[in-house]
Amino acid sequence: MKKIAIVAVTALIALTTVVLSQAKTDLIEKSFTVNQGGTLSIDTDSGSIEIISHDQETVDVRVEKKGRNSEDFVVTFSNDGDDVKIVGDRKGVFSWGNSSAHFIVSVPERYNVDLKTSGGSIELSSLNGQVDAYTSGGSIKLGQIKGDVDVKTSGGSIRVDGVTGTINAHTSGGSIKAIISEQPIGDSRLTTSGGSVSAQLLSSIAVDLTASTSGGRVHSEFEVNGTVKKTKIDGEINGGGPKLILKTSGGSVKIKKL
Repeated sequence: MKKIAIVAVTALIALTTVVLSQAKTDLIEKSFTVNQGGTLSIDTDSGSIEIISHDQETVDVRVEKKGRNSEDFVVTFSNDGDDVKIVGDRKGVFSWGNSSAHFIVSVPERYNVDLKTSGGSIELSSLNGQVDAYTSGGSIKLGQIKGDVDVKTSGGSIRVDGVTGTINAHTSGGSIKAIISEQPIGDSRLTTSGGSVSAQLLSSIAVDLTASTSGGRVHSEFEVNGTVKKTKIDGEINGGGPKLILKTSGGSVKIKKL
């Protein structure tokens, strides 16, 4: 009986050790002084990315690494003038499954970002600058961006809540929702290989619309001067303007009024 109790206690200690090691959090914090108009580059093997703007001329970085083998995920930093580069390198390939990383970065209000992660979501809000973002396995969410946007994901949805500039968004396996509340100044393209596309436009916006689907229907709340079919709409809204291309291979396309 005593032997069984000893075995049980030993097992409990071992389990507790594993749980605590998996719950371990490593925190990295860095700050760089920059001027407006620089570029933040993040290239990471894994992890979600969150970008927030603030009214300071600094790039403030917080990296949270969680899990049993968080020490196998190495983060390096470099600063060249007004540009900051962050690289996340996963060293322990076979032991990273129980770990995760989260990048939280505050940048000046007028700043550019170039983001790439091989496994995580990307979120940005209130930024004045060019946005390039790519993830191999997560969603992308943008809010109030004043600048051109080029975003791609191989396995998630894309949501755009207000962009002044051109939008080029593509997902291989999710839906796309976009709010365009100001007159576009250039062509925009929203495409997905496996989901629906929904675009909400200010009622006065003028564009040349091309909307099509291979596996659903297309519907527009706007009057379109051109060709209107169940699976394709091609024509002018409010007299025409920059191109707005909405395409999906496996879902519906909806153009709504704000």
